[in-house]
Amino acid sequence: MPRKTLIDVERQSPSPEQVKTKVARAVIAALTKECKSYCMLSGYENLPDSFDTDIDFMVDSEDFERMPQIIEQIALQTNTRLFHSVEHEITARSYSLAAQSGSKMTVVQPDSTCDYRHFGSLWLRADEVLAARVWHPRGFYIPAPAHEFAYYMIKRLNKRYISPEHGLKLHRLYLEDVPGCDGIMARFWKGQQQSLIREMAASNDWTKMNLSLESVRGELMQNTGESASEKLAFSSKHAVHFMRRMTQPTGGWVALMGPDGSGKSAIISAISQQFTAAYREVRLFHLRPKSLRRHTSSGKAVTDPHGRPPRGLLASLAKGVDRAADYFVGYFFQVAPAMRRSQLIIFDRYIYDLLVDSKRIRYGGPAWLLRLVARIVPRPDLVILLDAPAEVLWSRKQEVPFEEVVRQRAAYLDVARNLSSTVIVNADQPLSAVIHDVDCAIVDYFARRAAARLNLQDPTLRANEIEVDAASHRC
Repeated sequence: MPRKTLIDVERQSPSPEQVKTKVARAVIAALTKECKSYCMLSGYENLPDSFDTDIDFMVDSEDFERMPQIIEQIALQTNTRLFHSVEHEITARSYSLAAQSGSKMTVVQPDSTCDYRHFGSLWLRADEVLAARVWHPRGFYIPAPAHEFAYYMIKRLNKRYISPEHGLKLHRLYLEDVPGCDGIMARFWKGQQQSLIREMAASNDWTKMNLSLESVRGELMQNTGESASEKLAFSSKHAVHFMRRMTQPTGGWVALMGPDGSGKSAIISAISQQFTAAYREVRLFHLRPKSLRRHTSSGKAVTDPHGRPPRGLLASLAKGVDRAADYFVGYFFQVAPAMRRSQLIIFDRYIYDLLVDSKRIRYGGPAWLLRLVARIVPRPDLVILLDAPAEVLWSRKQEVPFEEVVRQRAAYLDVARNLSSTVIVNADQPLSAVIHDVDCAIVDYFARRAAARLNLQDPTLRANEIEVDAASHRC
């Protein structure tokens, strides 16, 4: 029987829309079966057939604590992988599920909350919202119009942006239950501000909001839904939440290395777009953070990386120290803060590439200094080596002699085998197949990390893991 190609797999695999619909149906079914009470919070108008990426819902506190296990079962049922989770409030957590179809990855984000908090403040209690929920014709529960009006208004004010589409939705919700919306608005606004919001909601004319948004938001922030004693009681939970974000950043850090011709640039371009749905931002770096001083580039491609002679000993030693300082400063002031903000950092080359090809930076000093720098600088979560036979690499780029390509390939494999959390991907494949394997390697690593943090059953991370065939990963 002939072996299936990646094109065959892509043709036979479900489309992104089918994946999303399948996950949405599974989420609704699980909430109905497993939870005491639930309601979808927003973006539900076309569920389960059409939505962006997020599925926002509310449950009670007990079911909120069980949600990691429920989401894990949804992932198993839908042939997706839970690879990312963010506790963005002490009562809210999002989950990212990935499905791979050839070179294309689909991400769906169930986002759970119990009491609705935003920017650390309590606005709506789950028991109140769930007690008043109503049935939607599409087959699930949604909030009562007044609660959804308050939820949506507070969310937009905290984001400091109300577009015409946002205003229209608020207008429609207001008209569904004018007394209820007026009553819930009275909790957060008094006098002139309350009258202004009622006028805008009734008329769907939000032009005055642009002029008074900060004052409207300012009064809102003074009238949160919890008492002073409750704020004090929750202060310890906020402190724990803050420390967890410091010690267990929800972002990620991946470095791709490999000889010229291995396809790093094309791969990074593809994966940076695919993982945008799961992270607040994807940031790209080339070789180093460049944090110590501003560097300019001509923008021209390097066609002769070994064309200039090595620096002298003293200049090379200074270069090695400068690189070490750059990696440390860049980590503490760029990489680490970005990971705490749930961003994905991707490096095109890292210090490990210089262990193989120090001539690239005209380094003429002792090799032990670069090895020391590589040993002590902060390490990425995951390093991916794009590997291919020397003949293939040289056929793609002939900027250095063939003998140098042979040497570099062997050196890269040696470096990879001595690094922790490294995956070797076969780059001697069509681009779509390499993208597939790199996607799977990244999802696999972070799925194991998420499982460990959520106390799930996924295999734990191993200290030194090298996968020669990333396509064998379950993703």
